[in-house]
Amino acid sequence: MSQPGDRVDIDVLERPTGSVAAALMAVLCGEFALLVADKISNRSKAMEGWVYSLGKWMPGATGTGAGGSIGPYSGKETIALVVWCLSWVILHAALRNASPSVAKSLYAFLIGLAVITVNFIDPIADWTFAFVKWF
Repeated sequence: MSQPGDRVDIDVLERPTGSVAAALMAVLCGEFALLVADKISNRSKAMEGWVYSLGKWMPGATGTGAGGSIGPYSGKETIALVVWCLSWVILHAALRNASPSVAKSLYAFLIGLAVITVNFIDPIADWTFAFVKWF
């Protein structure tokens, strides 16, 4: 039994941090899926219809009145939700016993979030998503 003032081995107290990294990276996957779904559906009417059909289950996806409807954005949200959930399950299973640096994971998350967010700006996305004209 340890006494106050005894040295405690740090390795005994460490827990795997893979689940933290998995959660952060899953958010990036969902955000990236939202970005791709948004840019592709905004540039292709056929894809917009397909994306919209994915989100019609969501309350407010269709409707009239003062609130109107959120339209195809419901499909974009559905795609992001599915990708986020699936990637979280896969990444958690892969990283649950790993111990990546939380600081490096957070740093990568913040950089990825900034890059994805900047690409929601149309002039930047026009250059990044120029390939979408092929659809």
